[in-house]
Amino acid sequence: MLLKPDFPTLAAFAALLGAGMLVLALPGVVAPARTNRLWRAFPRDVWTGRILAVLALLWATLWGPAILMEFVPAFAMRNPGVYQCFFPIAVVAVCTVLKDLLACRAAGILFALIPAPLLAAARWHPSPARYLVIVIAYILAVAGMFFIAKPWLLRDVILAANATGKRTRLVSALFLVCALAILLCAAVFYPVSPETLPLGQN
Repeated sequence: MLLKPDFPTLAAFAALLGAGMLVLALPGVVAPARTNRLWRAFPRDVWTGRILAVLALLWATLWGPAILMEFVPAFAMRNPGVYQCFFPIAVVAVCTVLKDLLACRAAGILFALIPAPLLAAARWHPSPARYLVIVIAYILAVAGMFFIAKPWLLRDVILAANATGKRTRLVSALFLVCALAILLCAAVFYPVSPETLPLGQN
């Protein structure tokens, strides 16, 4: 249910996305100088990269069975332990072999994973406001694929967005506006009643 949600859960997932963006954006607006230093150190911060990599790979490990059950259910049922071996092997491999710009690579994996539940929940939601989440989800997915393969692109984006304290505040303010828009949709447009039918059936 959490990995492949239906349209009534769009409000909850959008609220999580908006809250996450709010947490990332607010410090840059309130304390741009300190936030600027933290963001500039982010791409090569080893422990931040390891933590994000563990979270991303754990999510991918949990999501794997859902994909296998949909496309190759017979294989998934006969080999339930295959995907469980992926997590420890992947964590060790990523944290030891791909140490350079690990935080950027891990962020790219998260960018690629976040759209899955959002798009699943928004697919049949009857509100036209669902397109806001859909557009953001596709932007994250495309950016995530690039950042996984070329993590230095995310490093360059972060450094460009935080070239000065003023730019940090400006970019953070833009993210804050986007976060508030998503939270507004999550509170006003995305909640549905139990009687609400999915798109195409009302």
